[in-house]
Amino acid sequence: MAILILLTLLSSMTLSGLIFYERYLVQGFLDNFTLLLLAGAGSVALFCIASLALLPTARGERVRKIWLGLLATGLTYAAADILAGLALIPPLSPALVGDQIVHHRLVPNTHSALYSRDFSYIQRVNNMGLRGRETSVQKTPGTRRIALLGDSFIMGKGVEDEETAAAVLEHALRQDGHLVEVLNGGVDSYAPILSLLQLRTLFAPLDLDLVVLNLDMSDLLQEQAYRGRAAYDKSGRLIGVDGRLDELGLTRTQRWRNWINEHLYFSRLFVYYIQHWAHRHQGVNVANVVGMANPAILAHTLASDTDNRDEQWRLLFSSILDMRTFCAERGINFILTTYPWGHQINEREWTPGRLAFVPEGAVISDRSPQRVRDFAASSGIEFLDLFPAFRAYNGEAPLYYSFDMHWTPAGHRLLALELQRLIADRP
Repeated sequence: MAILILLTLLSSMTLSGLIFYERYLVQGFLDNFTLLLLAGAGSVALFCIASLALLPTARGERVRKIWLGLLATGLTYAAADILAGLALIPPLSPALVGDQIVHHRLVPNTHSALYSRDFSYIQRVNNMGLRGRETSVQKTPGTRRIALLGDSFIMGKGVEDEETAAAVLEHALRQDGHLVEVLNGGVDSYAPILSLLQLRTLFAPLDLDLVVLNLDMSDLLQEQAYRGRAAYDKSGRLIGVDGRLDELGLTRTQRWRNWINEHLYFSRLFVYYIQHWAHRHQGVNVANVVGMANPAILAHTLASDTDNRDEQWRLLFSSILDMRTFCAERGINFILTTYPWGHQINEREWTPGRLAFVPEGAVISDRSPQRVRDFAASSGIEFLDLFPAFRAYNGEAPLYYSFDMHWTPAGHRLLALELQRLIADRP
Protein backbone atom coordinates (compact mmCIF):
# COMPACT_ATOMS: atom_id res chain seq x y z
CA MET A 1 0.00 0.00 0.00
CA ALA A 2 2.86 2.37 0.76
CA ILE A 3 4.13 1.94 -2.82
CA LEU A 4 0.74 2.89 -4.24
CA ILE A 5 0.59 5.99 -2.03
CA LEU A 6 4.14 6.99 -2.98
CA LEU A 7 3.37 6.61 -6.69
CA THR A 8 0.23 8.73 -6.29
CA LEU A 9 2.21 11.37 -4.39
CA LEU A 10 4.91 11.46 -7.05
CA SER A 11 2.33 11.69 -9.84
CA SER A 12 0.43 14.56 -8.20
CA MET A 13 3.61 16.53 -7.53
CA THR A 14 4.85 15.96 -11.10
CA LEU A 15 1.50 17.03 -12.51
CA SER A 16 1.46 20.19 -10.38
CA GLY A 17 4.96 21.08 -11.48
CA LEU A 18 4.24 20.59 -15.17
CA ILE A 19 1.00 22.59 -15.04
CA PHE A 20 2.64 25.46 -13.17
CA TYR A 21 5.66 25.48 -15.48
CA GLU A 22 3.69 25.50 -18.72
CA ARG A 23 0.85 27.80 -17.68
CA TYR A 24 2.77 30.36 -15.63
CA LEU A 25 6.44 30.23 -16.65
CA VAL A 26 5.87 29.47 -20.35
CA GLN A 27 2.43 30.89 -21.17
CA GLY A 28 2.58 33.62 -18.54
CA PHE A 29 -0.81 33.33 -16.82
CA LEU A 30 -2.78 31.41 -14.21
CA ASP A 31 -6.55 31.37 -14.78
CA ASN A 32 -9.19 30.02 -12.41
CA PHE A 33 -9.28 26.62 -14.09
CA THR A 34 -5.51 26.23 -13.75
CA LEU A 35 -5.68 27.22 -10.09
CA LEU A 36 -8.36 24.57 -9.55
CA LEU A 37 -6.14 21.95 -11.16
CA LEU A 38 -3.21 22.98 -8.97
CA ALA A 39 -5.41 22.97 -5.86
CA GLY A 40 -6.72 19.51 -6.73
CA ALA A 41 -3.25 18.08 -7.34
CA GLY A 42 -1.98 19.74 -4.16
CA SER A 43 -4.83 18.28 -2.13
CA VAL A 44 -4.04 14.81 -3.43
CA ALA A 45 -0.38 15.28 -2.48
CA LEU A 46 -1.31 16.38 1.06
CA PHE A 47 -3.67 13.42 1.42
CA CYS A 48 -0.84 11.10 0.35
CA ILE A 49 1.56 12.61 2.88
CA ALA A 50 -1.03 12.30 5.65
CA SER A 51 -1.72 8.69 4.65
CA LEU A 52 1.98 7.80 4.75
CA ALA A 53 2.27 9.38 8.19
CA LEU A 54 -0.73 7.41 9.52
CA LEU A 55 0.17 4.01 8.05
CA PRO A 56 2.49 2.95 10.95
CA THR A 57 -0.03 4.08 13.59
CA ALA A 58 -3.17 2.52 15.00
CA ARG A 59 -5.16 4.20 12.23
CA GLY A 60 -3.13 2.46 9.54
CA GLU A 61 -5.79 -0.20 8.92
CA ARG A 62 -8.45 2.44 8.30
CA VAL A 63 -6.09 4.25 5.91
CA ARG A 64 -5.55 1.00 3.97
CA LYS A 65 -9.31 0.46 3.67
CA ILE A 66 -9.78 4.02 2.42
CA TRP A 67 -7.08 3.55 -0.21
CA LEU A 68 -8.49 0.19 -1.28
CA GLY A 69 -11.88 1.84 -1.70
CA LEU A 70 -10.36 4.69 -3.68
CA LEU A 71 -8.44 2.22 -5.85
CA ALA A 72 -11.56 0.19 -6.61
CA THR A 73 -13.55 3.34 -7.36
CA GLY A 74 -10.79 4.71 -9.56
CA LEU A 75 -10.42 1.52 -11.56
CA THR A 76 -14.19 1.26 -12.03
CA TYR A 77 -14.43 4.87 -13.17
CA ALA A 78 -11.46 4.47 -15.54
CA ALA A 79 -12.96 1.36 -17.11
CA ALA A 80 -16.36 3.03 -17.54
CA ASP A 81 -14.75 6.19 -18.92
CA ILE A 82 -12.70 4.31 -21.51
CA LEU A 83 -15.56 2.01 -22.55
CA ALA A 84 -17.95 4.97 -22.89
CA GLY A 85 -15.32 6.77 -24.95
CA LEU A 86 -14.96 3.80 -27.29
CA ALA A 87 -18.73 3.55 -27.68
CA LEU A 88 -19.79 7.21 -27.79
CA ILE A 89 -16.84 9.31 -29.05
CA PRO A 90 -16.22 9.16 -32.80
CA PRO A 91 -12.57 8.58 -33.79
CA LEU A 92 -10.87 11.95 -33.46
CA SER A 93 -7.83 13.38 -35.17
CA PRO A 94 -5.85 16.60 -34.65
CA ALA A 95 -7.81 19.65 -35.78
CA LEU A 96 -4.86 20.62 -38.00
CA VAL A 97 -1.76 18.92 -39.37
CA GLY A 98 1.36 20.48 -40.84
CA ASP A 99 1.69 20.53 -44.62
CA GLN A 100 4.59 21.11 -47.00
CA ILE A 101 2.60 23.33 -49.38
CA VAL A 102 -0.18 25.12 -47.47
CA HIS A 103 1.60 25.14 -44.08
CA HIS A 104 -1.29 23.38 -42.33
CA ARG A 105 -4.59 21.83 -43.32
CA LEU A 106 -7.60 19.90 -42.14
CA VAL A 107 -7.40 16.11 -42.29
CA PRO A 108 -9.87 14.45 -44.72
CA ASN A 109 -12.51 12.07 -43.35
CA THR A 110 -11.97 12.94 -39.70
CA HIS A 111 -13.66 14.33 -36.62
CA SER A 112 -11.88 16.79 -34.32
CA ALA A 113 -12.74 18.17 -30.90
CA LEU A 114 -12.61 21.96 -30.53
CA TYR A 115 -13.18 23.71 -27.24
CA SER A 116 -12.80 26.99 -25.39
CA ARG A 117 -14.50 28.75 -22.48
CA ASP A 118 -17.42 29.54 -24.79
CA PHE A 119 -17.97 26.29 -26.69
CA SER A 120 -17.18 22.62 -27.09
CA TYR A 121 -18.11 20.59 -30.16
CA ILE A 122 -17.02 17.97 -32.69
CA GLN A 123 -16.02 19.21 -36.14
CA ARG A 124 -16.52 17.01 -39.22
CA VAL A 125 -14.06 17.21 -42.13
CA ASN A 126 -15.18 15.61 -45.38
CA ASN A 127 -13.43 13.50 -48.00
CA MET A 128 -11.95 16.58 -49.69
CA GLY A 129 -10.42 17.98 -46.51
CA LEU A 130 -13.10 20.66 -46.16
CA ARG A 131 -15.44 21.22 -43.26
CA GLY A 132 -18.93 20.01 -44.01
CA ARG A 133 -20.75 17.22 -45.81
CA GLU A 134 -19.22 14.90 -48.40
CA THR A 135 -18.63 16.17 -51.92
CA SER A 136 -16.97 15.00 -55.14
CA VAL A 137 -14.53 16.43 -57.66
CA GLN A 138 -17.16 16.34 -60.38
CA LYS A 139 -20.08 18.62 -59.67
CA THR A 140 -23.64 17.80 -60.61
CA PRO A 141 -24.57 19.18 -64.07
CA GLY A 142 -26.23 22.56 -63.76
CA THR A 143 -24.87 23.13 -60.26
CA ARG A 144 -23.21 26.40 -59.39
CA ARG A 145 -20.20 25.72 -57.17
CA ILE A 146 -19.04 28.44 -54.77
CA ALA A 147 -15.98 28.35 -52.51
CA LEU A 148 -15.73 30.50 -49.38
CA LEU A 149 -12.07 30.98 -48.47
CA GLY A 150 -10.66 32.41 -45.26
CA ASP A 151 -9.49 31.56 -41.78
CA SER A 152 -11.15 30.17 -38.65
CA PHE A 153 -14.04 32.64 -38.89
CA ILE A 154 -15.07 31.10 -42.21
CA MET A 155 -14.19 27.57 -41.10
CA GLY A 156 -16.72 28.17 -38.33
CA LYS A 157 -14.71 27.84 -35.16
CA GLY A 158 -17.24 27.87 -32.35
CA VAL A 159 -20.30 26.56 -34.22
CA GLU A 160 -21.64 23.21 -35.39
CA ASP A 161 -21.12 22.02 -38.96
CA GLU A 162 -24.59 23.05 -40.11
CA GLU A 163 -24.25 26.52 -38.53
CA THR A 164 -21.26 27.75 -40.56
CA ALA A 165 -21.78 30.59 -43.02
CA ALA A 166 -21.11 28.21 -45.93
CA ALA A 167 -23.77 25.74 -44.78
CA VAL A 168 -26.30 28.48 -44.01
CA LEU A 169 -25.69 30.19 -47.37
CA GLU A 170 -26.08 26.94 -49.30
CA HIS A 171 -29.33 26.13 -47.50
CA ALA A 172 -30.73 29.62 -48.10
CA LEU A 173 -29.88 29.60 -51.81
CA ARG A 174 -31.41 26.16 -52.27
CA GLN A 175 -34.54 27.27 -50.44
CA ASP A 176 -34.83 29.99 -53.09
CA GLY A 177 -34.67 27.38 -55.84
CA HIS A 178 -31.01 27.70 -56.82
CA LEU A 179 -29.01 24.58 -57.68
CA VAL A 180 -25.85 25.45 -55.79
CA GLU A 181 -23.05 23.93 -53.75
CA VAL A 182 -21.12 26.08 -51.26
CA LEU A 183 -17.74 24.68 -50.21
CA ASN A 184 -16.24 25.75 -46.90
CA GLY A 185 -12.56 26.48 -47.59
CA GLY A 186 -11.93 28.14 -44.24
CA VAL A 187 -8.94 26.87 -42.25
CA ASP A 188 -7.76 28.09 -38.85
CA SER A 189 -5.09 30.85 -39.12
CA TYR A 190 -5.08 31.03 -42.92
CA ALA A 191 -3.97 34.26 -44.59
CA PRO A 192 -4.33 35.11 -48.32
CA ILE A 193 -0.98 33.51 -49.22
CA LEU A 194 -2.21 30.15 -47.86
CA SER A 195 -5.63 30.57 -49.47
CA LEU A 196 -3.81 31.20 -52.76
CA LEU A 197 -1.88 27.94 -52.39
CA GLN A 198 -5.08 26.16 -51.36
CA LEU A 199 -6.81 27.50 -54.47
CA ARG A 200 -3.98 26.27 -56.72
CA THR A 201 -3.94 22.79 -55.22
CA LEU A 202 -7.09 21.60 -53.47
CA PHE A 203 -9.61 23.70 -55.41
CA ALA A 204 -7.98 23.64 -58.87
CA PRO A 205 -9.81 20.49 -60.09
CA LEU A 206 -13.18 21.34 -58.54
CA ASP A 207 -14.63 23.39 -61.43
CA LEU A 208 -15.52 26.43 -59.34
CA ASP A 209 -17.89 29.14 -60.55
CA LEU A 210 -17.25 31.68 -57.79
CA VAL A 211 -14.51 32.23 -55.22
CA VAL A 212 -15.20 34.48 -52.22
CA LEU A 213 -12.08 35.46 -50.27
CA ASN A 214 -12.98 36.71 -46.80
CA LEU A 215 -10.20 38.97 -45.52
CA ASP A 216 -9.64 38.95 -41.77
CA MET A 217 -8.12 41.73 -39.67
CA SER A 218 -5.45 39.31 -38.43
CA ASP A 219 -4.30 38.59 -41.98
CA LEU A 220 -2.02 41.62 -42.21
CA LEU A 221 0.61 40.28 -39.81
CA GLN A 222 -0.02 36.61 -40.49
CA GLU A 223 0.61 37.15 -44.19
CA GLN A 224 3.98 38.68 -43.38
CA ALA A 225 4.86 35.77 -41.09
CA TYR A 226 3.98 33.15 -43.71
CA ARG A 227 5.87 35.08 -46.38
CA GLY A 228 8.98 34.74 -44.25
CA ARG A 229 8.65 30.94 -44.49
CA ALA A 230 7.64 30.77 -48.15
CA ALA A 231 9.59 28.93 -50.86
CA TYR A 232 9.80 30.13 -54.48
CA ASP A 233 11.06 28.59 -57.71
CA LYS A 234 13.77 30.11 -59.90
CA SER A 235 11.24 32.32 -61.68
CA GLY A 236 10.02 33.74 -58.37
CA ARG A 237 6.72 31.84 -58.40
CA LEU A 238 5.40 30.82 -55.00
CA ILE A 239 5.82 27.08 -54.35
CA GLY A 240 4.61 26.67 -50.79
CA VAL A 241 4.93 27.44 -47.10
CA ASP A 242 6.22 24.41 -45.18
CA GLY A 243 4.57 24.04 -41.79
CA ARG A 244 5.34 20.45 -40.89
CA LEU A 245 7.76 21.33 -38.08
CA ASP A 246 5.22 23.66 -36.43
CA GLU A 247 3.19 20.63 -35.29
CA LEU A 248 5.75 20.17 -32.52
CA GLY A 249 4.55 23.33 -30.74
CA LEU A 250 1.82 21.73 -28.60
CA THR A 251 2.49 21.83 -24.87
CA ARG A 252 2.17 18.72 -22.72
CA THR A 253 -1.04 19.96 -21.13
CA GLN A 254 -2.53 20.61 -24.59
CA ARG A 255 -1.58 17.08 -25.64
CA TRP A 256 -3.19 15.69 -22.48
CA ARG A 257 -6.36 17.67 -23.10
CA ASN A 258 -6.48 16.41 -26.69
CA TRP A 259 -6.03 12.82 -25.50
CA ILE A 260 -8.83 13.19 -22.96
CA ASN A 261 -11.14 14.59 -25.66
CA GLU A 262 -10.33 11.71 -27.97
CA HIS A 263 -10.66 8.81 -25.51
CA LEU A 264 -12.41 9.60 -22.19
CA TYR A 265 -16.13 10.32 -22.41
CA PHE A 266 -16.96 11.28 -18.80
CA SER A 267 -13.66 13.06 -18.17
CA ARG A 268 -14.04 15.32 -21.20
CA LEU A 269 -17.49 16.36 -19.95
CA PHE A 270 -16.13 16.94 -16.46
CA VAL A 271 -13.25 19.09 -17.73
CA TYR A 272 -15.58 21.14 -19.93
CA TYR A 273 -18.15 21.87 -17.19
CA ILE A 274 -15.63 22.49 -14.42
CA GLN A 275 -13.92 24.98 -16.71
CA HIS A 276 -17.20 26.83 -17.18
CA TRP A 277 -17.86 26.77 -13.42
CA ALA A 278 -14.37 28.10 -12.67
CA HIS A 279 -14.97 31.19 -14.80
CA ARG A 280 -18.61 31.86 -13.86
CA HIS A 281 -17.85 34.97 -11.74
CA GLN A 282 -14.86 36.19 -13.67
CA GLY A 283 -14.58 39.94 -13.77
CA VAL A 284 -13.75 42.13 -16.70
CA ASN A 285 -10.07 42.87 -16.33
CA VAL A 286 -6.90 42.19 -18.22
CA ALA A 287 -5.48 39.72 -15.72
CA ASN A 288 -8.47 37.42 -16.16
CA VAL A 289 -8.46 37.19 -19.93
CA VAL A 290 -4.89 37.55 -21.16
CA GLY A 291 -3.43 34.22 -22.20
CA MET A 292 -1.45 33.36 -25.29
CA ALA A 293 -3.02 36.15 -27.33
CA ASN A 294 -0.85 38.35 -29.54
CA PRO A 295 -2.11 41.95 -29.34
CA ALA A 296 0.18 42.92 -32.24
CA ILE A 297 -2.13 41.33 -34.81
CA LEU A 298 -4.85 43.92 -34.13
CA ALA A 299 -2.64 46.94 -33.42
CA HIS A 300 -3.33 48.28 -36.92
CA THR A 301 -7.04 48.54 -36.06
CA LEU A 302 -6.37 51.09 -33.31
CA ALA A 303 -6.02 54.86 -33.61
CA SER A 304 -2.83 54.71 -31.55
CA ASP A 305 -0.99 52.70 -34.23
CA THR A 306 1.75 54.77 -35.91
CA ASP A 307 3.72 52.00 -37.67
CA ASN A 308 4.38 52.28 -41.38
CA ARG A 309 2.54 49.27 -42.75
CA ASP A 310 2.84 49.94 -46.48
CA GLU A 311 5.01 46.88 -47.10
CA GLN A 312 2.68 44.64 -45.10
CA TRP A 313 -0.28 45.79 -47.15
CA ARG A 314 1.68 45.37 -50.39
CA LEU A 315 2.42 41.73 -49.58
CA LEU A 316 -1.17 41.06 -48.56
CA PHE A 317 -2.63 42.67 -51.67
CA SER A 318 -0.15 40.82 -53.87
CA SER A 319 -1.61 37.47 -52.80
CA ILE A 320 -5.14 38.72 -53.41
CA LEU A 321 -4.22 39.92 -56.90
CA ASP A 322 -2.65 36.53 -57.64
CA MET A 323 -5.89 34.86 -56.56
CA ARG A 324 -7.92 37.17 -58.78
CA THR A 325 -5.60 36.37 -61.71
CA PHE A 326 -5.87 32.62 -61.06
CA CYS A 327 -9.66 32.88 -61.13
CA ALA A 328 -9.79 35.14 -64.19
CA GLU A 329 -7.63 32.74 -66.22
CA ARG A 330 -10.14 29.95 -65.52
CA GLY A 331 -13.35 31.91 -65.94
CA ILE A 332 -14.08 31.90 -62.21
CA ASN A 333 -15.76 34.94 -60.68
CA PHE A 334 -13.93 36.46 -57.72
CA ILE A 335 -15.29 38.50 -54.80
CA LEU A 336 -13.33 40.00 -51.92
CA THR A 337 -14.99 40.65 -48.57
CA THR A 338 -13.74 41.99 -45.26
CA TYR A 339 -15.44 41.90 -41.88
CA PRO A 340 -14.84 43.37 -38.41
CA TRP A 341 -13.78 41.77 -35.15
CA GLY A 342 -16.03 42.42 -32.16
CA HIS A 343 -14.07 45.41 -30.87
CA GLN A 344 -14.66 47.20 -34.20
CA ILE A 345 -18.44 47.07 -33.82
CA ASN A 346 -19.40 48.31 -30.36
CA GLU A 347 -18.52 47.98 -26.68
CA ARG A 348 -20.82 45.00 -26.08
CA GLU A 349 -19.45 42.40 -28.47
CA TRP A 350 -16.52 40.12 -27.58
CA THR A 351 -16.37 41.26 -23.96
CA PRO A 352 -14.22 40.65 -21.94
CA GLY A 353 -12.20 38.59 -24.42
CA ARG A 354 -11.14 41.66 -26.37
CA LEU A 355 -8.91 42.74 -23.47
CA ALA A 356 -6.48 39.99 -24.45
CA PHE A 357 -5.84 41.89 -27.69
CA VAL A 358 -7.05 45.46 -27.26
CA PRO A 359 -6.23 47.76 -24.30
CA GLU A 360 -9.23 48.90 -22.31
CA GLY A 361 -10.45 52.26 -23.58
CA ALA A 362 -8.53 52.01 -26.88
CA VAL A 363 -9.89 54.13 -29.72
CA ILE A 364 -10.75 52.14 -32.83
CA SER A 365 -9.62 53.33 -36.26
CA ASP A 366 -11.14 52.55 -39.67
CA ARG A 367 -7.85 53.05 -41.51
CA SER A 368 -7.45 49.36 -42.29
CA PRO A 369 -10.93 48.62 -43.68
CA GLN A 370 -10.69 51.83 -45.70
CA ARG A 371 -7.37 50.69 -47.13
CA VAL A 372 -9.00 47.45 -48.24
CA ARG A 373 -11.88 49.39 -49.81
CA ASP A 374 -9.46 51.62 -51.71
CA PHE A 375 -7.44 48.63 -52.90
CA ALA A 376 -10.51 46.81 -54.21
CA ALA A 377 -11.74 49.92 -56.02
CA SER A 378 -8.38 50.70 -57.63
CA SER A 379 -7.85 47.06 -58.66
CA GLY A 380 -11.30 46.56 -60.12
CA ILE A 381 -12.11 43.75 -57.68
CA GLU A 382 -15.72 43.18 -56.71
CA PHE A 383 -15.91 43.95 -53.01
CA LEU A 384 -18.40 43.31 -50.22
CA ASP A 385 -17.80 45.48 -47.17
CA LEU A 386 -19.39 43.75 -44.18
CA PHE A 387 -18.57 46.47 -41.66
CA PRO A 388 -21.87 48.38 -42.20
CA ALA A 389 -24.04 45.27 -41.82
CA PHE A 390 -22.29 44.09 -38.66
CA ARG A 391 -22.38 47.56 -37.12
CA ALA A 392 -26.06 48.01 -37.96
CA TYR A 393 -27.06 44.67 -36.45
CA ASN A 394 -29.59 45.04 -33.62
CA GLY A 395 -30.64 41.47 -32.95
CA GLU A 396 -30.85 39.99 -29.47
CA ALA A 397 -28.26 37.24 -29.99
CA PRO A 398 -24.63 38.42 -29.88
CA LEU A 399 -22.56 38.13 -33.04
CA TYR A 400 -19.37 37.20 -31.18
CA TYR A 401 -18.59 35.06 -28.16
CA SER A 402 -17.65 36.61 -24.83
CA PHE A 403 -14.10 35.26 -24.49
CA ASP A 404 -13.39 33.66 -27.85
CA MET A 405 -13.12 36.13 -30.74
CA HIS A 406 -15.14 34.11 -33.25
CA TRP A 407 -18.69 34.46 -34.49
CA THR A 408 -21.65 32.88 -32.79
CA PRO A 409 -24.27 31.22 -35.02
CA ALA A 410 -25.84 34.69 -35.35
CA GLY A 411 -22.63 36.05 -36.87
CA HIS A 412 -22.56 33.27 -39.44
CA ARG A 413 -26.19 33.88 -40.33
CA LEU A 414 -25.49 37.56 -40.89
CA LEU A 415 -22.56 36.86 -43.22
CA ALA A 416 -24.60 34.30 -45.14
CA LEU A 417 -27.49 36.77 -45.50
CA GLU A 418 -25.24 39.49 -46.92
CA LEU A 419 -23.64 37.07 -49.39
CA GLN A 420 -27.05 35.76 -50.39
CA ARG A 421 -28.22 39.29 -51.20
CA LEU A 422 -25.13 39.84 -53.33
CA ILE A 423 -25.02 36.65 -55.39
CA ALA A 424 -28.48 35.05 -55.29
CA ASP A 425 -29.75 36.18 -58.70
CA ARG A 426 -26.52 35.82 -60.65
CA PRO A 427 -26.32 33.27 -63.47
